[in-house]
Amino acid sequence: MKKPSLPRNKTFAFAWFVFHALILIPCLFIIARAGRVNLDADLFNMLPKPDIGKAMGVADERLTETTGQNVFILVSHKDFNTAKSVAETVYGELESSDGFKSVSLYSDAAMLEGVTKFVHEYRWNLLDDEAVAALSSPGGAESFAENALAKAYSAFTFSSLENLGDDPFMLDEYILQYYLASLENSGTSVSPKDGVLATEYEGVWYVMIQGILSKEGAALASKSNAVVRIYEVCEPLEKDGVRFVYSGTPFHSHKSSTSASNEISIISTVTLLGIIILLLLVFKNPLPIVLSIMSILLSIAAAFAMTYMCFAQIHILTLVFGTSLIGSCIDYSLHFFIHWKANRTLTSGAEIRSHLMTGLLLSLISTELCYLILVFAPFGLLKQMAVFSLTGIFSAFLTVVSMYPLLAMPADEKRVIPLINMISTPAWYDKKKIGRIAVAAVFTVTLTTLFINRKNIKIENDVNKLYQAQGRVRDDAVISYKVLNYNPTGWFIIAGDTIEKTLQTEEALCARLTEINKGKELGGYVATSQYIPSAAKQKKSHEAAGNLLALAPVQYEMLGYDASLAAGLQASYDADGEKYVTPEGDIPEYLKKAISSAWLGEIDGRYYSIVLPMSITDEDAYIRIASEDPNVYFENKIKDIGRDLDRLTKTILMLFAIAYVVIVIVLKIFYNWKHTLKIASIPLLIVLVIASIFSARGIPLEFFSITGMILVFGLGLDYVIYMIENEKRSDTSVNARLEPFAILLSFLTTAVSFGALALSSFVPVHMLGLSIFLGLTTAFLCTVL
Repeated sequence: MKKPSLPRNKTFAFAWFVFHALILIPCLFIIARAGRVNLDADLFNMLPKPDIGKAMGVADERLTETTGQNVFILVSHKDFNTAKSVAETVYGELESSDGFKSVSLYSDAAMLEGVTKFVHEYRWNLLDDEAVAALSSPGGAESFAENALAKAYSAFTFSSLENLGDDPFMLDEYILQYYLASLENSGTSVSPKDGVLATEYEGVWYVMIQGILSKEGAALASKSNAVVRIYEVCEPLEKDGVRFVYSGTPFHSHKSSTSASNEISIISTVTLLGIIILLLLVFKNPLPIVLSIMSILLSIAAAFAMTYMCFAQIHILTLVFGTSLIGSCIDYSLHFFIHWKANRTLTSGAEIRSHLMTGLLLSLISTELCYLILVFAPFGLLKQMAVFSLTGIFSAFLTVVSMYPLLAMPADEKRVIPLINMISTPAWYDKKKIGRIAVAAVFTVTLTTLFINRKNIKIENDVNKLYQAQGRVRDDAVISYKVLNYNPTGWFIIAGDTIEKTLQTEEALCARLTEINKGKELGGYVATSQYIPSAAKQKKSHEAAGNLLALAPVQYEMLGYDASLAAGLQASYDADGEKYVTPEGDIPEYLKKAISSAWLGEIDGRYYSIVLPMSITDEDAYIRIASEDPNVYFENKIKDIGRDLDRLTKTILMLFAIAYVVIVIVLKIFYNWKHTLKIASIPLLIVLVIASIFSARGIPLEFFSITGMILVFGLGLDYVIYMIENEKRSDTSVNARLEPFAILLSFLTTAVSFGALALSSFVPVHMLGLSIFLGLTTAFLCTVL
């Protein structure tokens, strides 16, 4: 039994140690310093961002983040008091939780008091367009004054009559009614009732609790996630006719992240068990199994560390996809241990490395090139997957060529794999003849299928199909939409060099929206300028309100006051001439909350706001309006993501073509044209087979399936490269069957990995796994036939 000397392998061993130390140690330090691992499972974060410029993109991300932290809890019961009582219990439990920035239930006079004071202070400047137009028209001031008298003597007003001495024309009342109407038209269908926000739908009362998650509370796949706390509080109370309806992105994200985390555990466990059983049957020796598993775990750890350091977080989908490395990384170990166990002509680990180096190196280059091109895709998640795979596969390669050669060789009498001797090629099988016929038949069937189903061959990405709510989450989403009548899917992003320019642009946009939606069920919208108009508009309001001053003496007398108060009113009016309010000024908390999702403020030196329609009545018109002003952008989130995915899919195909050309050039350096073309034909057949099967099933080619094509491109080349290297040796002994057997094992282990992904209920993972599994099977059959 010959043992390798350490000096012969010390360079390789040193490279292995340095590579892993430089990756793992800094990552452990970062995680230890932060005290937690930053996992991301947000549905929208796994999708491409809109190509709208850096600042606009930041504004869009900020809005998405804000809306992604909002939760609504509807407490329902046929009896309003019961629903309110349970809601108060839940509110009491959640109010002090660290998982929330804020939790709100009550809507009483105390909350509106700050708004009343604010309105009174700025009453001259906050009149809406309708009031300004009326006051500026002949007889308009007189009509406004008469209406104010009627309100003053009516049984109910929103504003306090104590301010009549300062506000004889009831401007406070008019503005408060306008604010409340705006809030009602631009938000949910709930309204104040007995101190809380509630609504009745089909004989059932729904009391609403609204929460905004904190950074810790929004952390997915974490015990600190606020959704977990909500369920802990609410579930024991769901009895005696009480039903909770949960609404908001965090509930969907929690469901998807929990499912993804569970799938990671199941897929990893099943894959490892399958591989362990397979290797036990082959080697009947624990050493190759233990070392192969250690190599896989080290590869995944290195891949995780590199990805985490590059992106400061890691998406849960990257980890799900990372389980596929189990099958990919073990390929190198299998080829080494097959020869270590059964090739008696090789007497040391160094000789095995030398024997396999060309095939291993070409396999590494072809696979890494395919992953490398994904790094240049304009998509964060894909970059994560690429870095994860690049690092993991290189780690596995280093382990095989650096550490395995240090192993002592087994005794000669034990260097045999019985399964190889049991597998023999039939005498009648002529590989050149039958293999060519088989491959030609595959090409023919594939092309025929593509021709028959040519109408189904299309690139189409439908985000709605990526995540389909199931069970309670789906039922709650349906009920919530019906009860709240709130489901915004698109918005306008407005930019300006100053706060004033941003507000003026927003006001012009809102005017256009009102114009194009005349006679339609607009459903309202949320906009900052509804509550805090631009200075220019406030000035017009101030000027229009000035038309009332001539009527002040008579108005005071009609209200029972001394007409001399008109002089003080004039002084107040004059003093407030330049008193303008801004969204970033001193405004009450109630209004801050009303515009919290609309005013984004300063980003990279410019100011941004959002106009959020409650429903999209005419998307083409909205897009056309936005195109008229470079400072306005309209985004329909779901549709735009689909279009961005279509664009990204085409980019991926272009990168695929570039990688294909580069790999052909690399192969030509090592092989003649015959072998080069033989290897190069495999990726083409893989693409045709995947496309034909998808078209036959009526499934359009989308981003994740085409990404799978590229990944299998590199993996599938490995088989034919190993086979050609074996054929070049012209060995007719039992050793000639070692490489085909290693390829078979490689295929089985990789197929188990990606086959498990194809069984995932998470659509992106399923499509990726299915595409790769089909491609690998095609590559393997073409190699062995």
